[in-house]
Amino acid sequence: MNYLKNINMKIQFINHASFLIKRGNVSLLCDPWIEGTAFNNGWSLISRTLFEYSDFENVTHIWFSHEHPDHFSPPNLLKIPLTTRNQIVVLYHKSNDKRVINFCKKIGFKDVIELEKNVQFHIDEDFSILCNPYTDGDSYSLINVHGVKILNLNDCVVDSYEKASEIYKIIGKVDVLFTQFGYANKIGNSKDYEIRKASAREKLKRIKIQSSIFNPSTIVPFASFIYFSHPENYYMNDGIIKIDEIFNYITMKLKKDCLVMYPNDIWKFGTKFNSTNAIQKYLLDYNKIKIFKDSILIIDELTLIENSILFLQKIKDGYPKKKEFINSMNTFIYLSDYKKSFSFSGKNGLVAANIHKNLCDIELSSDSLNYCFKELWGGDTLNVNARFQVINNYDTFRNFGIISSCLNRQEEFPFKTLSFLQKIQLKIQKIIKL
Repeated sequence: MNYLKNINMKIQFINHASFLIKRGNVSLLCDPWIEGTAFNNGWSLISRTLFEYSDFENVTHIWFSHEHPDHFSPPNLLKIPLTTRNQIVVLYHKSNDKRVINFCKKIGFKDVIELEKNVQFHIDEDFSILCNPYTDGDSYSLINVHGVKILNLNDCVVDSYEKASEIYKIIGKVDVLFTQFGYANKIGNSKDYEIRKASAREKLKRIKIQSSIFNPSTIVPFASFIYFSHPENYYMNDGIIKIDEIFNYITMKLKKDCLVMYPNDIWKFGTKFNSTNAIQKYLLDYNKIKIFKDSILIIDELTLIENSILFLQKIKDGYPKKKEFINSMNTFIYLSDYKKSFSFSGKNGLVAANIHKNLCDIELSSDSLNYCFKELWGGDTLNVNARFQVINNYDTFRNFGIISSCLNRQEEFPFKTLSFLQKIQLKIQKIIKL
């Protein structure tokens, strides 16, 4: 990279999935999550962010990849002083729901620009960004600074040569690849350690595929500097792959330059960067992670029942032609804090059920169930924060979340995903016979 030393670009790592690219008068910040928990108190940052809210004064543009709270954090954005927000331009891909766009306009950012698919947006004469939507509301970006191409895949699941090749056809070879290195959703029940280890190892294969197709000079592992911090999901940390193993794999197996950056580390592009200090700091931080026991909430039964009815009304109003289909859906839930079983059906909502726990589909707390009812994205949140255990068939519960998530993004009814109706009916018949 010696021939690129003179472009005078710096990359500052903020935390988790966030970094700042600075050159000349442009400072582009990606996906800032500064503090607090995410996914209904399910995730916490491994390391403390050193970037302060006052430091946003030096930011000219913010790009958000998607609406997940570890990338787009409204509580954090509201802490940026209004006079500072007035000077920052927000960049986001076009979406049906417009929620991110409208929120950023409402809280007083200088401008909010929707990025067209496959079109480079020029921030400055030699500083541009291309942003393309991916799956489930996510997007990736290619940032081009004076001919240096930086690919930010964030959470995009690029886990096959076919998927990587499709993106390569659009962007070509890149110089720097920012890619996720850890699992970021529920993997198995509390006793399924081996499944989680296998999932962690799969991320190595994913990085290998991306490295092979995009052929970057440098790989920056990021977007996985979190841990599962709730008492209901802390078990998920037993299989996480730590950053030292990722570094060794990229440098020794893939023979690529690997940058591990700790919060506030700055890399002047084209110069050598020593990742040793960052790795040592992270390993110390891994040993300090703790459960946040004060995040336990118990929601009363009447509130749960009322919110279940309101939830069903939302999805039926959103998909009025699918009411009969929704009415046919049913799942059985065991509430861990109630030690009690419930039926949740599209027709009747949440109703106490006199069945044994072993016959239920999933086990979760009243707080998690209530979040699924209150927010259209609640099912997606539960799938990410892993605050539940599967007893029999997670799909019968998950399908309510799939419908609400599609409604949340203002997408068509997800018939292709919901190929489960027969299974539900068989489950209902089994319960009736008992």
